[in-house]
Order: sequence, then C-alpha cells, then structure tokens
Amino acid sequence: MTTTATDSIPNATYTKVPLTTVGEDTDDMADTIGGSIYCRTAGLYRVAAAVAFALQATGSRALVVYRNSGAARVGTAIPATPSGISPRLSASGLLRLAVGDYLEIFVWQNSGASLALYSQFGVSAFLEAEWVSQ
Repeated sequence: MTTTATDSIPNATYTKVPLTTVGEDTDDMADTIGGSIYCRTAGLYRVAAAVAFALQATGSRALVVYRNSGAARVGTAIPATPSGISPRLSASGLLRLAVGDYLEIFVWQNSGASLALYSQFGVSAFLEAEWVSQ
C-alpha cells in the first residue's frame, strides 16, 4: 500500500501514515479506509516500509511498523539531514502474523515544528507484506 499525500507530521508525536492506494493485493489484505494491511492467511511475512521527510536540518526522524496498535520489531531512526537530499527511512523484517492481525506505519520527527512527508515519483510512503511460509 502507498500514499501520494505529503501529510504534515507534528513535532514529537508518533503519527499514523494514511495509506490509501493498493499496488497489488492477492489476499484481500488492504484496507484503504483505515490505511492498514490485514492478515487473512496466518504465517511468516516479509514486511517492508519506507517514508521520506521534507528536508530540514533539526532533530531526528523515525519509522515504525505497528502490529495490532503496538510497535512491531520493524523500524529505524536517523538524524536529520543537514542539506542535499531529503531523509529517507526504510525498514524490513520477518513477522509472524495470525489471521486478523493488522499492520500500519507510524512516523515521528522532532524538528521543532510540523514537517511534511516528501513525495518522490508520486509516492511518499509505502507498506508491504508478503507471505513467506506457514
């Protein structure tokens, strides 16, 4: 799932990224209204997520995949980028999911003010879940 929105992320607040577009969904997992991916087949999944923030030199940025409203063990954080390219964060890992589990992405930043997600090539954030095995 992806979003094309350049949402404004408040300072020092974990904020859910609304995912509104489905790239491919072979198991009816995408919820475009809630912006989540729901597990329909239990098993081990490769989960990947990425976001980019607008260029701003203060603070840090973080990306976390949530499972059932709590942080899963997929995430990353980086210091702000002082100049040049906008900071991009990506994380991936294997998660065991049960039927009904759901995934979302949350971001955090502490620039001192709201900061927009950055859109490149028409996408500002994505979340993927690929079934690997039982």
